[in-house]
Amino acid sequence: MKINNWCKLRNIFPSLLFLFNCSLHADLSDRILNMEMDQLQHDSFISYVERGLNNHPEALLQNSLVAQQVNQVKIVESELKPTMFFQAQSKSPPLDSESDSVFQTLQQKNTSTIDQTLIIEQLITDFGQTKNRVDQQKELVNSGKSTGLTEKSKLALRMLDSCFNTAVFSLLYAVSEASVARHQEISDLIQIRVNGGRAPGRELSRSSARLAEAKAKKVLIFSQLAEAKSQFYSLLPSAEICVKFPITNFSIEFDVPTAINLAKINNDEIKSARHRVRSLEKQLKSVQQSKYPQVKAELRADKYDISNSEDYNLVGSVKFNWNIYQGKKRRVQELNSKEEIKSARYQTQTLERNIESIVVSNLVEIREGTNKLDAFRDAYIANSMSREQLGAQFFTANVSLLDLLQSERDYMEAAEALIKNTKQVRMAEHLHLFYIGKLNSYLNIAI
Repeated sequence: MKINNWCKLRNIFPSLLFLFNCSLHADLSDRILNMEMDQLQHDSFISYVERGLNNHPEALLQNSLVAQQVNQVKIVESELKPTMFFQAQSKSPPLDSESDSVFQTLQQKNTSTIDQTLIIEQLITDFGQTKNRVDQQKELVNSGKSTGLTEKSKLALRMLDSCFNTAVFSLLYAVSEASVARHQEISDLIQIRVNGGRAPGRELSRSSARLAEAKAKKVLIFSQLAEAKSQFYSLLPSAEICVKFPITNFSIEFDVPTAINLAKINNDEIKSARHRVRSLEKQLKSVQQSKYPQVKAELRADKYDISNSEDYNLVGSVKFNWNIYQGKKRRVQELNSKEEIKSARYQTQTLERNIESIVVSNLVEIREGTNKLDAFRDAYIANSMSREQLGAQFFTANVSLLDLLQSERDYMEAAEALIKNTKQVRMAEHLHLFYIGKLNSYLNIAI
């Protein structure tokens, strides 16, 4: 029998009108049994998340870090282009302070000269050293982009979690308010019975204790709701707090090997680690190629004594630099680079195994979550119906007020279990999307 059917019994027993507000209970039960947003509310919330990811300082920080790495690429690339620099030097005849007069000193200052030099250099070849350094920096840029996407995705998950939390505690606060009102009504009935000598005083003390417990629960939930709201506004200051859960508006890949493969291909943390390995491989190649010489072309224009326009010299040359021996420095650098590559590879393999384990356990939780939520939903409906049935039978059957108090506690626990476990399963579904690398496309996250 549905909950509303029990409320129809009030028409038979008007004395129950003051005790059970069935319309309010039906509205609350409808909110609990339909906790997800409608499509319009969901789309509006997702748009707030997308805008939040474009404006939040943590997201802007990732953009800035990637921009710095892109600039580092340009700095290294500039070494492949011509360089030009200018020098000027003032020269004076030597002064003999012991023998020269003041007149001679002034004459020497007047005969001082200023030489100017303009030098243009162009790298001809360094046998790939600079090119490998450019490729190394580009791999670091790719690694930074993947890291930035990971951090933005984690920020998005925090936004989603804050939405779920405000919805959870909003629902629980509504349940606790109804519970306090119900306990108060039951306590008032017990007071009437005790005053009329139809019930022992211990029933009143028990009902008072339960009422105090319900009020304390309400205060606690209100505090948790306030904290959840504060966290929500810190992440999404322009959005309205969530009173319902976002929709799981995507498909879940339940095949374990396929899900693991998707994670290894698309997960941004793994991508970032692999780019770091490739960057270190380019670094090793640069170290190995440093044993080759560096060849530059140089054009030098010297002008001696700028007061004499005829006194200048123009020289073109090829500079050849070759570090033949550095005391085993290059050999040690090469060995160290190889060890860095090994370390990065081990870290990548460890990360892959950890994410594989998380994906597998997350899939188990999601699979079992459907059955678990069905069980909690059935438990909530059963406790809600039992609560209303006991209320309807109060004046016609041998139902004690303490039974009503216990039904209130059971109802509160069943509602809390259903709400919190629904949040847990829905967040697990979004976490699954994150670990297989699909959250970025779902929320339009870019860097």
